[in-house]
Amino acid sequence: MDKTYRSIFKWGDKREEKLEKGVVELVREEFQYTDQDFQKRILYGDELVNLAQKPTISSEIQQQLRDISGKENVRDDDFSRASHAFGKFYGELLDLRKGEIAHPPDLVITPRNEDEIVKILDICQQENIAVTPVGALSSVTRGVETPRGGISLDLTKYLNKIIKINESDTSVQVEPGVFGPVLEKALNDKGYTCGHFPQSFEYSTVGGWVAARGAGQASTGYGKIDDLVLALRIVTPVGIIETKDFPATAEAWDLNKIFIGSEGTLGVITSVTLKIRKYRPENSAFASFVFRDFQSATQSMRKIMQAGFGFPHLFRLSDPVETATAFKIKGFDNSFSDKFLKMRGYRPGERCLMFVSIEGDKEYTHLMKKKIKKIARKSGAFYSGRKPVKEWLEQRYESAYLRDPLMDIGVMTDTVETSVSWDNLLNLWSEVRNYLESRRNTHVMAHISHVYENGANLYFTFLSPMKQGGEKADYLEYHHGLIDAIHNNGGSLSHHHGIGRALAPWMEGEMGKTAMGLFQAVKDHLDPKGIMNPGNMLGLR
Repeated sequence: MDKTYRSIFKWGDKREEKLEKGVVELVREEFQYTDQDFQKRILYGDELVNLAQKPTISSEIQQQLRDISGKENVRDDDFSRASHAFGKFYGELLDLRKGEIAHPPDLVITPRNEDEIVKILDICQQENIAVTPVGALSSVTRGVETPRGGISLDLTKYLNKIIKINESDTSVQVEPGVFGPVLEKALNDKGYTCGHFPQSFEYSTVGGWVAARGAGQASTGYGKIDDLVLALRIVTPVGIIETKDFPATAEAWDLNKIFIGSEGTLGVITSVTLKIRKYRPENSAFASFVFRDFQSATQSMRKIMQAGFGFPHLFRLSDPVETATAFKIKGFDNSFSDKFLKMRGYRPGERCLMFVSIEGDKEYTHLMKKKIKKIARKSGAFYSGRKPVKEWLEQRYESAYLRDPLMDIGVMTDTVETSVSWDNLLNLWSEVRNYLESRRNTHVMAHISHVYENGANLYFTFLSPMKQGGEKADYLEYHHGLIDAIHNNGGSLSHHHGIGRALAPWMEGEMGKTAMGLFQAVKDHLDPKGIMNPGNMLGLR
C-alpha cells in the first residue's frame, strides 16, 4: 500500500492525475501558463509519512482500549494517525503536501458496535482524553482535526450497516458509517431513493451528512438533511439519547435539531433514521434554459419557487462567468448553437445557464416542467432542451476531483457557499465577487444550487496561482477576507458545509453572545469535560 502524504490528501479516484483539455486551455488563457508550467509538480507530497509527534496516551490506557475493541482495531502507526489528522480543508491539504502534521491523533480506533463506543467514552471521560468521531473525513471546514491528539473514532469499518428499510413508513435506519453510493443502491434495488446527493456523495457517509448539516444537489425538492432525518441515536459522555421517528410531535425542543450540525462536539451518532421516497427515474423530467442575464434568471427562480405548484428537485443556475467557463471547457464556444444564441441576444459574459430536474409521478413531472418553462420564457429565457442536464448529471461529482491536479501545477482553487434572502441575493453576489476579483490573476465563478421560497444559496469557486513559498498564509488571508465579505454583506456563514474550526471565529458575531451561551450550556451538560471534538464547532470552550 502507498503510504505517502499524497495517498492521504488525494480526493476521489486516486488514479486521476490529469486535467481535461478544456481545463488546461482555461488555465493557459487565464494565468498565461506555458507547457513548462504544466510539467511542474508543486508540493507533490510523495514522501513517505513520518510523524515526529508520538502517541502520548499511556500504554496502560491503550491496553484497556485494545481489550475493548480488539488489538487490530486500535492503531498507533504513523500512517493511520496521519490519515485521520485532517479533512479536506484547503489549508489542511497544504500541510499534508508539506508533510506537516503538528497534532495527529494518538490512536485511531474502529469500534465494532455501540457498546464499545460507550466503554471508550467512559475511559476517555475518566482520563480526559479527546475523542473525534469521523467518517470519510471529507470536511472542508477543519471539522475533524485533533488539536489535543486523543482518539480519532473511525465509524466506517464496522458501523456501516443498513439496519432496516421500512416500506410502510417510507424510512430507512442506518449506521453512521454507510457511504452514499451503498445506501442509494440498496434503496434503488427496493424502488426507493434517499434523495441526498452532496458533491462529496461518492466519498461521504450518512453520519457525516448529519453531523455537518449537509445538503444535496436535489435538496430543493427533497430537502436538506435537516428535513430528511426522522430519528437519531447518540452516545454522549453522560449517556445515550434516542429520538423516535414520529411524523411530528410537540414534545418541547426538537432534539434531532440539536445534533444535526453538531459536528461530533456533543457525542457519537450511532443510528440515523431517514425519510425515503419512491424511485421512479423513468418519470423524471429535465429542462435547461439560457437567460440573457443573472438578474432575470434569479427573478425567474424566485417566481418558480413562489408560484405554489411545487418545487423542482435539481434547480441550478450558473452566473455569467461560470456559464462562459462551462461553455469554453465543453467546446461550445463558436459552435453553430453558440452563434445562434448570440444572434438572439444571449451574449457571452452576460448569459446564464439554468438546469432543472423534477422527480416523482409522471403527470406531476410533466405539469411541473410545463409551468417552469412558461415562467422562464416570460423572463426571456431560451429553452435549450433536456440533454445538457442529463450530461451534467452524468459527471456531476467530478469537479471536486479537479482540486488536486490543479494544486499540483500551483493553482489554488477552493469553494465557499452561503445562504441569502432574495432581496439581498444580487447585492451579496456582486460584493463577494468584487472581493474575490480584487486578487490579481483570479478566475471567479458562482452558481445557485439550492433554492427556497424566501431565498437561495450562492456557491463561489475561485482559481488563482498560489504564492509559492507562502502558500498557506496567502490562502488563509484571502479566505479570511472572503468570509468577512460574506458576513458583512448579510450572507450566512454556511449553507451546507458546516462550521468547523475554519468558521468558528465568526460565530459570536453571527449568533450573538446569548445564543452562544445557550450552545455552551448544551455542550457543558452533554460533554462536561470537553472531550468531544475539542476546539471545533462554534468556538465553544
